[in-house]
This record gives sequence, C-alpha cells and structure tokens, in this order.
Amino acid sequence: MVTQINPFIQPGSWFRGALHVHTTNSDGRLTPQESAAFHKQQGYHFLAITDHEVITDLSAQSEPGFLNIPGVEVSYDRNEMGESYHIVVVGARRMAPVPAGARIQEAIDLWARDPVALYLAHPYWSGMLAGEMMPLQRLHGLEVYNTSSQTDMGKGLAAVHWDDVLARGKRWWGVAVDDTHGVNDDAPGGWVWVKAEQLEEGSILRALKAGCFYSSRGPEIHDFRIENGTAYVRCSPAATISLVGPASYGYQRRALLNGIITEAEFRLQGRPSYLRAECADHRGHAAWTNPAFMVG
Repeated sequence: MVTQINPFIQPGSWFRGALHVHTTNSDGRLTPQESAAFHKQQGYHFLAITDHEVITDLSAQSEPGFLNIPGVEVSYDRNEMGESYHIVVVGARRMAPVPAGARIQEAIDLWARDPVALYLAHPYWSGMLAGEMMPLQRLHGLEVYNTSSQTDMGKGLAAVHWDDVLARGKRWWGVAVDDTHGVNDDAPGGWVWVKAEQLEEGSILRALKAGCFYSSRGPEIHDFRIENGTAYVRCSPAATISLVGPASYGYQRRALLNGIITEAEFRLQGRPSYLRAECADHRGHAAWTNPAFMVG
C-alpha cells in the first residue's frame, strides 16, 4: 500500500519552480531583478533566490503568474571530507539565530522553527556519505540533481546518494535545481513541477514539504501510480522509463533503436520499501518522481 500524497491524482495545477539560484547579492552574475526576469521569460511560475548567507526577498515584486519566494543557502559544520553541510532554505524571511560553531543538527533545528522547506544541497559535490546524512532530522530532502555541480565538475547527479538514504529508511524528497550563478549552461538546467492549489507561497511550500511534485531536467511525467501490485508510468517521449527501488530492486523499459516510449507498466515482485520512477530522453536528460513508500 502507498502511504503518501500522489501529486498526479491531486486537485490543483502544475507550477514550474527554481529552488536554488544565486545573484549579485552573493556570488551570482545577475541582479535579483534580472534573475527574476530571466526565469519568468524561461517559463517558470515561481523562483526562490537563495544567495549565500543572505536572504533575498522579492516577494513584494510578485505578480500574477509569477511568484517570488524568499530563500537562502547556509553552510555549517564539516563532514568527513572537510566540506561544509550546505542547506537550502525556501521560504526564509529571517536568518535563524544559529550560533557560531553550531553543529549541523542544531542549525537545522533552529531553521525548522519557521514554516520553511529545507534541502541538503549538492550531496555529491559536498562528498556526503550515507552515514553522515542518515542522522539528519527535519530536512525535507536533498538535491537529486544540481546543474552547477554538473557543469563545474561532473558531480551533479546524486541519485545514488538519494537511494542510499531511502533504502535505509529516510523519507526524503528529491529536487532538481540549477544552483545557477549566471545565465550560461547551468540555467535553466533543473527544476521542480509542483502540484498546488494555487500559485501562492503557503500553497507551494505545503506541496514541497508534502512531496507533491516531481523534478526534471527536461522530460515531463504525466502519471505515476501503484495499484493492485502494478506500477504505471506515463511521460513525454523518452528513451527509457525506469522503476527504482532499494538495492538491486528495479526494472527498466527501453525504446527500440532510436524510437520513443511514453508509458510503461511494471508488475511488482516482492515487497520493496519504496519505489520511484525515472524517465530519460535520448539526450540523457531525466525526470524523477518522488518515492512512493510501501507498507503492508
């Protein structure tokens, strides 16, 4: 039995959003206003600017069809590789009172007092291990794909990190982001499609925290559901459709030669703890559903 919200059957509308973006308020090349204009022109419905250690709030400049959500990227503590834990905070309107030298969980707890969505940024780029991620509480997920980390050094895809913690019992969502610092090949490179009742900050944040979205680098996912022992996936034209579970559990359907595939059906075997779908086109660009956690 599936135990959480399925965005594909929920009422509401789909809204495309960027959750990790930098501007001249930290180390980006565009001003906040230029970044907002760029994302609007690219067909986004909402934007969270997440400059380093400073909140950029353009919410007063939101307009019909385009929502600005304040945010910030903050860094604390050190992992085994000596890298900081980077946390993206979406919906931040004030800096949390985190003392100097705070450990990562203390910092997360202080941020989680506010109605925000919290994500572990670029775990592959940061050298994160499952043993370092598993103890973290009150995060809503991690970045399954970070475009800037990919274009900088080929370390943008963190699906293995995601599966590592999911297989060990974490109930984390996966977001795709640009982490853009300027308009180049890292923007637009990753985004979320959120299913929400309306294009309003509270509605978007509730959907993000509930996992009522999917993430993409290009493909669209139209349906993902598990019924009567069968998983169904429907998407835009793809080269492969994969059903991913813990360890060696999973299936893949592939298009023939240079053809396309737009739907797949998987008869389930055994009792996996979770399942997620992944659709990839012929360019290698993927889209990821959030996991369906299985019980019973």
